[in-house]
Amino acid sequence: MHVLFCSYGNDSIALIQWAHERGLKDVTCLYSDTGWSASWWNERVARGEALAHGYGFATARTKSEGMLELVKRKRGWPGAGGQGQFCTAELKVIPALGWLNSNDPDKEATAMTGVRRCESRHRSDAEEHIMESERHGGRELWQPLVRHDNAMRDALLHRAGFEVLPHRSLECYPCINANIDDIRLLSEDRIKLIDMTERDLGLTKKGKPRVMFRTARRKGAVGIRAVVSWAAAPRPRDQMEMFQAECDSGYCGG
Repeated sequence: MHVLFCSYGNDSIALIQWAHERGLKDVTCLYSDTGWSASWWNERVARGEALAHGYGFATARTKSEGMLELVKRKRGWPGAGGQGQFCTAELKVIPALGWLNSNDPDKEATAMTGVRRCESRHRSDAEEHIMESERHGGRELWQPLVRHDNAMRDALLHRAGFEVLPHRSLECYPCINANIDDIRLLSEDRIKLIDMTERDLGLTKKGKPRVMFRTARRKGAVGIRAVVSWAAAPRPRDQMEMFQAECDSGYCGG
């Protein structure tokens, strides 16, 4: 069995197309429903699943309590206040491992992601093969697109009948690692929801507001409204690239 971890962003669709063109058999495309995607992202997921079904692949989805319920239960946002990135574990890793253990108890499956080295400095040394990936329960991890540049990835997308999205996957909207471009994409409805949640969470024992984004790397911006204003300010592209951050869980992709 090959389990493709798909967010149905650009790299995920390219991975599905690559698997089809290589004639892989016994393929399942697994999507993690975080309950925190953009409002229209489910349509994208459905279209990606239709592509997979057309190639004879199976699809599956994992469920979780959802980002907002998780934040309320934890009384704070992931990554803020030294809490660590617990959202990935709770919303993606634990549900995915549960699915793997139910459907592949003997750990014979090969996990696959669309990670590419040219995406960022952070992923520049991504391995193509890991024989026993701890993050995937000791299963083999195969990342066949690690050497694909944007042009190679985009060619796969076009052969799949998909246009290249001008942004990363919106399965989490926004991700706690959102960069400036991601924050600029936020709709007013999502900003209002984050703002309301921040207010509901109140203050820490030290009197600090429980906000989604850390202030240190955002010129002291406190709260989503201030962060959106900070992101909207014009700046050179090289400065914007200083604020690139990514999840390195093995479950998040473009």
